[in-house]
Amino acid sequence: MYVDHFGLSGPPFAAVPQVDLYFPGTAIETARQTLCRCVQRGEGAGMVVGPPGTGKTLLCQILALQLEDMCRVVLLSNGRLGSRRALLQAILYELGQAYRGLREGESRLTLVDYLTKSEDCPHGILLLIDEAHSMPLRLLEEVRMLTDLAPDGQPLVRLVLAGGSILEERLASPKLDSLSQRLTARCYLESFNRTETAEYIHARLGSVGDNGDQILPDETCRTIYQATDGVPRLINQVCDHALLLAYVAGQQQIESSDAEEAWADLQQLPTPWSEQGSAENADNNVIEFGGLDDSPDDDSASDAIDQAPAEGPLDEEPSGPALRISPNPDMPDEQLERIEQLLSDAEGEFQPAGSIGPEVELRFDEPGRSFEEQFEQEEVVADRCVAQSTPEAAELPLEPGDRQPEADGQRQGVRTVSLSRGESLPAAEPADEGMIIVEDHCDDTTPASRPIVAVPRQSYGRLFAKLRRG
Repeated sequence: MYVDHFGLSGPPFAAVPQVDLYFPGTAIETARQTLCRCVQRGEGAGMVVGPPGTGKTLLCQILALQLEDMCRVVLLSNGRLGSRRALLQAILYELGQAYRGLREGESRLTLVDYLTKSEDCPHGILLLIDEAHSMPLRLLEEVRMLTDLAPDGQPLVRLVLAGGSILEERLASPKLDSLSQRLTARCYLESFNRTETAEYIHARLGSVGDNGDQILPDETCRTIYQATDGVPRLINQVCDHALLLAYVAGQQQIESSDAEEAWADLQQLPTPWSEQGSAENADNNVIEFGGLDDSPDDDSASDAIDQAPAEGPLDEEPSGPALRISPNPDMPDEQLERIEQLLSDAEGEFQPAGSIGPEVELRFDEPGRSFEEQFEQEEVVADRCVAQSTPEAAELPLEPGDRQPEADGQRQGVRTVSLSRGESLPAAEPADEGMIIVEDHCDDTTPASRPIVAVPRQSYGRLFAKLRRG
């Protein structure tokens, strides 16, 4: 939109990384040289760590372009892979090999077979993993195992990991000691300083035109540095938006106020912080965010803080420019202790978001053991076959009105009935409840016309109790 207005051949501040517009800053250029030496010599794995927006993705793309003549390059844009199978399939996809329908073991064998027998990669592959801090530990261990492929002393997989500061913390885990020991290059990216920020802006403009100093002078570059703190991604955003605002206003040069306005629009600030705007709104009691000037000296700041209001009634306005909170000597010690106790209680109750447990807690009862449970009512079972074959006696429950006989070894609640061979138990009356009729054919010699014997329910309970006791 503003390209023709400023006489440029293309947009200088794109939102995505551009290899052709690479600016060799101190930190990123040092990292590039170190990683190139590490890969070319096969020294081991390399790692690059940096804050967001400092050029990690751009560095991976530059390494892939610079080392593609030496070995096959596999660039994984992110490490959010759920399983080892997904990781191996992603590598096979980047190598142009078949990966669909392969299980984990088959994918691993296919990759090893390609690395050891294929003529497409005589020097192995270069595995670049961007956003490696998001990769699970088990996948990082799988990557480490791939680097062990080194027939004839030449590694077939050369590894470079790029990620945020969390990556270094993850590699410090005891589970990844083997991978951490294989790191021979540790590089760290940083934001630009004030001089590098101006050089970066002018280099970007110079790559698409020859009037970069006129469009963004040094004073404006210093303002952009103070707003963005030298982060390349934020520099691109502010410069692109400032060029757009200048195009709408019909300007050929971007001033510091234009850069401040661009930053305010991007950060959704209420008003720009220019000194001119502050002076105009001073009488209107407008609170602004301040300017981009350097902070005042420590002595002046401490003097301003130490200026406390004069003691007086509460309805009087403070005479000093700032308030100083200090403990009141007249406050009782008990009240101070109470305040300290309240603060300590509040601190103990505070829990960060990462430590909050699940909202739904599942609890499962322990499985019971049915054989150890007691029956609600034990039943006494009298086997008719035993009664017919045993001429001695059988036990029956007491009838209503019967008296418990006093005999040694006699159980409570039952009465003994003497039976002779072939004699059956007396039949129960039809009105009796709680009786179970048992009919069996245990004795073939028993006539078929023998009567049906009623067995009390308590007899079954006794039988089951004997079975449980063995």
